[in-house]
Amino acid sequence: MIRLDETETLMRKLFVCCVVMVAAFAVIAPAAAGQRDSGHPRIGLVLAGGGARGAAHIGVLQVLEKLRIPIHAIAGTSMGSLVGGVYAAGLSADELERRVTQVDWNELFDDNPPRKDWPTRRKDASMTPTWNFTIGVREGKMQLPKGAISGQKVQLFFNDLVKGVETVQDFDALPIPFRAVATNLENGEMKVFDHGSLPVAMRASMAVPGIFAPMEWDNHIYVDGGLVRNLPVDVARSMGVDMLIVVNLGSGFLPREKLTNILGVTGQMIAILTEQNVANSLKEIDHTRDILIVPDLGDIGSGDFARAADAIATGVTAANKARRQLARYSLSESEYANWKRQRFGRGQPVQQVGEVKIAALHQVSKGVFDGIIEHQAGQPLDRERLEQDIQKVYGRDDFERISYRFEPQGNGQDRLIVDAVEKAWGPGYLGFGLGLSSDNKGDSRFGLKATYNQTWINALGAEWSTALKLGNAPSLHTELYQPLNLDRATFVAPYLDYSLSPDSVFLGDQRVARYDVTRERAGADLGMTLHGVEMRIGAYLGQTNMALDTGSLALPQERITDTGVRGRIIYDTLDNAALPTSGSRLSLESMTPLTVLGADVDYSRVLFSAKTTKSNGKNTLAGTIKAGSSFGGNMPYYDQFPLGGFLKLSGYANEQFRGNDMAFASLVYYRQITSLPPPLGRGLYLGASLEAGWLSDSTIYNSNTGKDILLSSEATRMGGSLFFGSDTWIGPAYLGLGLSQSGDSTIYVLIGRP
Repeated sequence: MIRLDETETLMRKLFVCCVVMVAAFAVIAPAAAGQRDSGHPRIGLVLAGGGARGAAHIGVLQVLEKLRIPIHAIAGTSMGSLVGGVYAAGLSADELERRVTQVDWNELFDDNPPRKDWPTRRKDASMTPTWNFTIGVREGKMQLPKGAISGQKVQLFFNDLVKGVETVQDFDALPIPFRAVATNLENGEMKVFDHGSLPVAMRASMAVPGIFAPMEWDNHIYVDGGLVRNLPVDVARSMGVDMLIVVNLGSGFLPREKLTNILGVTGQMIAILTEQNVANSLKEIDHTRDILIVPDLGDIGSGDFARAADAIATGVTAANKARRQLARYSLSESEYANWKRQRFGRGQPVQQVGEVKIAALHQVSKGVFDGIIEHQAGQPLDRERLEQDIQKVYGRDDFERISYRFEPQGNGQDRLIVDAVEKAWGPGYLGFGLGLSSDNKGDSRFGLKATYNQTWINALGAEWSTALKLGNAPSLHTELYQPLNLDRATFVAPYLDYSLSPDSVFLGDQRVARYDVTRERAGADLGMTLHGVEMRIGAYLGQTNMALDTGSLALPQERITDTGVRGRIIYDTLDNAALPTSGSRLSLESMTPLTVLGADVDYSRVLFSAKTTKSNGKNTLAGTIKAGSSFGGNMPYYDQFPLGGFLKLSGYANEQFRGNDMAFASLVYYRQITSLPPPLGRGLYLGASLEAGWLSDSTIYNSNTGKDILLSSEATRMGGSLFFGSDTWIGPAYLGLGLSQSGDSTIYVLIGRP
């Protein structure tokens, strides 16, 4: 039997044990639950959306770091999710400023990889001299892209920013717990990303409707979180914090003068929606413990990414105004150094890749990604090579976006997952275009163009392309491009071609006749691509009809069978088809009608062209040389080499001179006077040119006398021009003044590439 004094002693011991356990739990539990600093409140950071204005958040973070204020949780929307997510991933405010201010945002918002990395077939299509607008055709229905910008390069940029935590799936396990807010486009509900791929979450939160394509993830479609919660005060509060530092970017309303186009109206509509929910969020702030910071962004707009440094400065100024309120949450130097050391640094980027998984494919063959698998699977991660390979595949133009992520696989390796999202508006593409060239010397050509391109007809990626042009120079071209392997190293391409062109005949400076020259071709090419060089050779059946429209009946009118063989070699690294700033293009083309194949004529026509460009800042110098020869043969008038026209001996009429042999050189300078934000285009340019061309004698057969008429003698001629050019998303346009060595001047108007 236990005595009373023993019972009291036992009770005292139990009480002491309970006190010790409670005290231990009070110390251990907060640290485990949220990295609580001893005696310091848990601080949550709320970062609002606002496009480029969101760079102000970086300035606020810089002041917080200087004041030694730790952040224990972050919730962000749109640009706030980018800044917050990257900071939560372990990038310091200064490093974040460096990355945001040094990146070329215009380049980042241009989805296309460098043109030099495109397949030759796509490069050739870009040389088409028309304004083009393309829509998709899927299952017999026409569809538009889901946004002006797919976000291909943006996604890769996000991957690089957070590579130190790229295998972290739980956002509470990040150096700083984080939440990204997006909007579920299907039901309008708020989506709070607290796990998964961090770059995907940030990209979804930033998907501004109409500008960025929505983000499809886990069978849902997400757009910018600003539509439902641009200032996620409640989200941050739910993360177990004691107080909040809230950074609101203020009203982003556009002034009346900017509400004159669809972009301005769309932007204002989104601003109205976001400001409505911001007003509700501001009511949730407890001013007795929370701190509200509102940078004065002035005229910095949501699209002014080039002014990121200015926006950051406003964040510094605004945070300094709240310095007294913020200072009470400062840690000692040693405490803050310890907090910072645990959260900022290189992190743990993937070192070794195990399995490579290609996700989301439907029509495109998985074999297209063999290069990525070969270069990465079971090897140390080569991130630069991975992004280069991704951009090369993306350049095929089959995908809306291609991104990558990692999942832990064990054994020191991580699984690489490549998310290849095919274009939802393909695989058929219907395009509409407009081409126009006119001068004040009586030569005008115009055409309405329609194209249809059907991709991935079979497992090897066959394409069927058709182009129809209506106008005074109509044409029809259709071709089946059948690769013999997935890398397109070899291919066959049967085709049909019809064209009618109005070709003028000049005697000196006078136009004396005009022909309607109709060409009909049916043929097939065998080709190969090697190290960026495409080579084709093939036979064709052909007929050309010269019908005199105006002029002397003494001039020949005939239908010529010119069946033969043709060949072509092309190497193209230009960064732009219309107004390139770097790269070169070399081409060698030959055509030989052969009497042994039934041709009425027998000659060889060879043309070599070379163009190279160099730039210094906004200034570009482009040099071009051309040389053509019939090797002593006498070609029909329509196949003789023409010169004359804008940038082809400016100041003279279009194709005023012809000859069996030709040499030409030009030097063109142009300066970008303003840029256009993607996706509108690249910019506006002012330029000038100097040109020189030599042609042999030009003759045409006289039916009455049986002799040739000399139209122009062998000579070297000079020309030059001044011009204004624009490079837009639907194509280039030019307004030019040409001057010839004889003193003639010509005004040129062109829509499309000259």
